[in-house]
Amino acid sequence: MGAIIEIPTEILEAARLTPDEIKVELAMQLYKQGRINPEQARILAGEAPRLEDLFLKKEKTGRIDMDEFISWAAHDLKSPLNAIIGFTKVVLKGIDGPVTELQVTDLTAAHMSGQRMLALTSNLIDMARLNNGDIRIEMNTASLAQVLSDATSRWKTQNPGKELITIETIKTPETRLDSARMRQVVSGLLTYAGNHVAESGQVSLRAQEDEKSFIIEIESAGEKARDKFEMDLAMLGFICRGLIKLHGGNLELGEDTGSGFALRFTLPKA
Repeated sequence: MGAIIEIPTEILEAARLTPDEIKVELAMQLYKQGRINPEQARILAGEAPRLEDLFLKKEKTGRIDMDEFISWAAHDLKSPLNAIIGFTKVVLKGIDGPVTELQVTDLTAAHMSGQRMLALTSNLIDMARLNNGDIRIEMNTASLAQVLSDATSRWKTQNPGKELITIETIKTPETRLDSARMRQVVSGLLTYAGNHVAESGQVSLRAQEDEKSFIIEIESAGEKARDKFEMDLAMLGFICRGLIKLHGGNLELGEDTGSGFALRFTLPKA
């Protein structure tokens, strides 16, 4: 019977890790604990590139693959970011002792900034992988209505200040899609629209269908946001457009309505 490996808590709680990223995190932790050697860590990590490998490629081709470098570098940033987020959360909960109101305010700001930075880093990895053609979608039979319900429920939990209205009239019980990636698309586009309005704003999602396609329209309304985080929007737009295209669909980012933002995407029926 093989030895039992205890996976550290920080790995299990790591945000939005893909199976490949979990292998890399596990390899790093086991190597740090001295339980495997560098070569075993490389084998366990799988396809994760090393910095020297990138420069060896440069010697052969005359240039560094920047998409691969960005993906590699951004991935390495996620570990310290997860640590920052985790430890600030521990302190905020008072596990290490009581904290003052002023300290809570400062720690909350640091915690939220860490979460945003982690999201940006994850987006950077997805952008690089999409640009390199390394993202593959796994098409399975699923209910688009259920995918939309799951995505909107999760988004509402993460954005409690904004009102979310959903109108869904999809009758087709099942279609072919990658459920996880489509939830990512819906959540990303809700955020895209929602970032154009203040925290008290409203976001609506309308889903319908015709003979050939599913049509999903998202719109926000309310007081304009002071800071729309243009880099976040550019990243979300690039990623969502790429994932929708891999599904055979099309994204129209629409326009600023003056009191929010409207967008629309379509997916072909299987």
